[in-house]
Amino acid sequence: SISAKIKWDLINPARIPEIASAKDSFEKAKYSYSIIMKDLKLEAKKRYFNLQKANEEIEVAKKSIESSTFGLEDAEIRFEAGIGTKLEILEAKTQLARDQQMLNTKIGDKKIGQRALAEILNLPEDVTPLIGSQTKLIGLWDKTLEESIIAAYSMSEELNNILLDISISNNDANSALAAGQPKVSIINTFTSTFNKGELNKISPNNNNESSIFSNTIGLNASWYIFDGGNSQSLYKFNKSKSEEAKLNFAKKRSQIRKEVEEVFFKLESAELNIAASYSEVLSARESLRLAKLRYKSGITTQREIVNNQRDLTDSKVRYIVAVTNYNILLADLSRQTGVENIKPCDIKVNEDNPPN
Repeated sequence: SISAKIKWDLINPARIPEIASAKDSFEKAKYSYSIIMKDLKLEAKKRYFNLQKANEEIEVAKKSIESSTFGLEDAEIRFEAGIGTKLEILEAKTQLARDQQMLNTKIGDKKIGQRALAEILNLPEDVTPLIGSQTKLIGLWDKTLEESIIAAYSMSEELNNILLDISISNNDANSALAAGQPKVSIINTFTSTFNKGELNKISPNNNNESSIFSNTIGLNASWYIFDGGNSQSLYKFNKSKSEEAKLNFAKKRSQIRKEVEEVFFKLESAELNIAASYSEVLSARESLRLAKLRYKSGITTQREIVNNQRDLTDSKVRYIVAVTNYNILLADLSRQTGVENIKPCDIKVNEDNPPN
């Protein structure tokens, strides 16, 4: 025997709000996926910039070691010639040891940065990412603060999710209210039975066949006249969630404005820090050059060279850090506002090609 039953709700007050709620939930899932992807992309950029910074700092440390080694050799030659002191040799050795410690630390930072980047890129454990590019400014932000805030409002998927939460709660409220309303359905039942042979016969006729077909169409109506106030309670609960989401929307807008303002002002400060730190590099480099000339003339000591060498190394590191911080802030602001077309900038962190 075969039996099939088809039921279709002619009148179902909950159908429309349930479909609308499901569509909104689907849209919210797409927004949530996009948010996670953009956050991952931003984090990958940050780790990339930090690995670039570690590479540049290693090069600075190596150059400092070369300079310190040359200074130590010069101090030893002067000592053997009788025009230098043991103190100058010790000072040169101290500076060389500091530079070596700095190199060791930066090599460790590079290894950590490589594994961090490999993790977020989901690379195999035996694959180590290498970066050959130098640290440079990736672009310039050419929008005003208000333009940036407006762009963040219009491109914010978090705000869109909250709007969908409001719609979902309202639809769930209507669906809950529909539970106490009448529901009418049409039902079609089809039954078919096939028989072959005979029952309860001493000599059954195996060729005997019979069949029965029946099809029934009917209407079914249901109405929960009293549900103990369950539908009204669910309606009020979902309406309260809708009101809560509206308040969260206003709160999120204020939070977005605050975050954009903070990153925007930090970006302005980072831009000024780049100029100031590079000026510091120029001054420290010139001071070291003059100190070496004074030392060769015998009017200063090795201590002055050591101090100026340390100042130059620190200023170079601060300059690289300033550029890296600027790039990270620029990527962060681009993520918050959704602005991908950033004005390009080809200025590199390179002693042979200094920025203007």
